[in-house]
Amino acid sequence: MNRPPSNIQPAAAGESKQQRLWRNGEDYITRKQWREAADCFEQIVAHEPGHLPALLKSCSTLLQLDRYRDARARLFAALPLANAHPGLVMELGRKLRQFHEAAILLDLVRHSGFLRSASPPMLTEMALIVSSVGDQEMALELVSRAAALDPNAAHPHYLRGTVLMFLGRMEEAETELETCIRISPSFPQAHWVLSRLRKWSDADNHVERLQREIARVPAGTEAEAYFAYALHNELHDLKRYEESFRALERGCAAKRKLDPYNESKTTELFAAIKALCTPEFVRAQPREHEYTPIFIVGMHRSGTTLLERILGGHSLVSDGGETYAFTAQIKVATDHKCSQALDLLSVQRLAEADFEAIGRGFIAGSRWRAKGKPFLTEKLPPNLTNAGFIAKALPNARILHMVRDPVDTCFSNLRTYFSNAALYSFDQNDLGNYFGHYSGLMQHWRQVMPDRILDVSYDALVSDTEATARRVFEFCGLPYEAEALQVERSSGAVSTASSASVRQGILTNRGAAWKPYEPYLQPLLERLAAQGLI
Repeated sequence: MNRPPSNIQPAAAGESKQQRLWRNGEDYITRKQWREAADCFEQIVAHEPGHLPALLKSCSTLLQLDRYRDARARLFAALPLANAHPGLVMELGRKLRQFHEAAILLDLVRHSGFLRSASPPMLTEMALIVSSVGDQEMALELVSRAAALDPNAAHPHYLRGTVLMFLGRMEEAETELETCIRISPSFPQAHWVLSRLRKWSDADNHVERLQREIARVPAGTEAEAYFAYALHNELHDLKRYEESFRALERGCAAKRKLDPYNESKTTELFAAIKALCTPEFVRAQPREHEYTPIFIVGMHRSGTTLLERILGGHSLVSDGGETYAFTAQIKVATDHKCSQALDLLSVQRLAEADFEAIGRGFIAGSRWRAKGKPFLTEKLPPNLTNAGFIAKALPNARILHMVRDPVDTCFSNLRTYFSNAALYSFDQNDLGNYFGHYSGLMQHWRQVMPDRILDVSYDALVSDTEATARRVFEFCGLPYEAEALQVERSSGAVSTASSASVRQGILTNRGAAWKPYEPYLQPLLERLAAQGLI
């Protein structure tokens, strides 16, 4: 007796081959058998190239198999077939974000009627996606409609408060976050964002409320981490440093449990980058593009946002925000979906990559952010690992490296809640070791391409702003403009951890915030000292 192949279930009565393939594909997805699932949906597409749902399923399953280019091709095949159904627009929006296609995503949302037709949960999710690619005004429009349609839902108020903070509308943001907390008192993210909005005082704070809430949450959870970081922030403002540090320790412990860090991967990655990126490898023939990218790199919390704001205030510069646009081109070139700015397999495949194509792809993909101006900033601190590849792909690019005091930088990392980033920052020893890896890599870049990268001292930037800005502008090929230094007047959105502080202008009193915590920071200080960094 003949049996059907093991990867195909028998057809149900009246079921077509296409229906059977679809059902089998869904079953394989449930079992995470991605290769078999992809084969089912690819067979459907081969028979019917315009089968939109199968194209989207094929995209998802191929991405699970790390067939990045094929998955991307399926998404682009699906786009012309799309209609205005909000569920379809939602799914396309998710995938366009995965592939860093921000311009197409924003155009889709803008012209599909999604704002009028989508449900409040869809509007809220799309607002989050749109915010993540940098369009805070559109995000605000989407989430405001969600809040208007369902005023008793907490999440739209939380997200609306967050977006308002990014836009610098702090009083409105506080009102929205308090509304979220009134509706859902244990909404941890709202408490955390609220703790970052402004300086709290003995007469005006939420310490008791935070202490009540954190007592109710299980240990090692995301909720505990958010509440602990919020409590740390407010106790820090109140100068209750011992309690503040205990809260920070609790938050770090929760984050380590949620997001373990593997230092050996960092060691291996940085060694591979140095081995590949010799002076000969990073050298490229001069090529001019329609605009000049200015990459701002460095450790998180080193002052990159401040430098970006100064450059973005120049009349010839478009502030491009913080994106993975360059990594998006690396993913295409290497046919690999690395989860961060770079990983080991990416480096190995970049040895044979077409860097002219990477450069062309970046210029074309970021053109909409340049807005017709001759210079575009790209501020993504982790691009420090990509500096040599940026130099090779974009010979006209400028690379600015923010340099800040090691202890100031590390302590600021330690007390910042990072989502899916900077996993080294939740343990003092890991943090000190990572700073050593980072310092070694930046020294490598100085040695192999000294003319392509400029170190910018944070201390000099805040204490002698004009002279430092003149040096930066000259390196970038920009004429000096004094108006660019008035960063507090800039109306642009800031969607980083510095979204509140940078609105206050150039502050000279932000150094040595770690000093009151010195007794508790001995592991970090010892790790930095052992590497000769302090």
